[in-house]
Amino acid sequence: MKARAVEGLDPAAPLRANGVCIVNTRLAELRALAEPALQPGASEAQHDLRIAAKRLRYVLELTETCFGPEAADARRFAKQLQTILGDLHDCDVMLPAAATIPSLETLLRTRRELLFKEFVELWRQRAEATWLGLERALAA
Repeated sequence: MKARAVEGLDPAAPLRANGVCIVNTRLAELRALAEPALQPGASEAQHDLRIAAKRLRYVLELTETCFGPEAADARRFAKQLQTILGDLHDCDVMLPAAATIPSLETLLRTRRELLFKEFVELWRQRAEATWLGLERALAA
């Protein structure tokens, strides 16, 4: 998945100003990918969301001191998403090879199902409040 282009960067501007541009772009990218990824068999969409979470996390690691505790919370949440979606992706990658070993295939499918439920629950519990808090911090 190709990252969205970031508009409005100014090499002479302070880190905070450029950080706002980059974080807003990465957050919009992540939010746009969320709905399809919340479907059970949408492994490609879930992988794309993981990549978007990684990009957001990395930019927040560099800029969170400019935006306060909401940015640190968003970074931690992005890392959680990245981890659980990475575990989901690992299951997806291993499943074809496990098709010849029924017990392993069953184990991987069960693990994937549990991870997916955990992802959906995590998203529904924390996403909106976390992203709104980050947006408020960026606007301050």
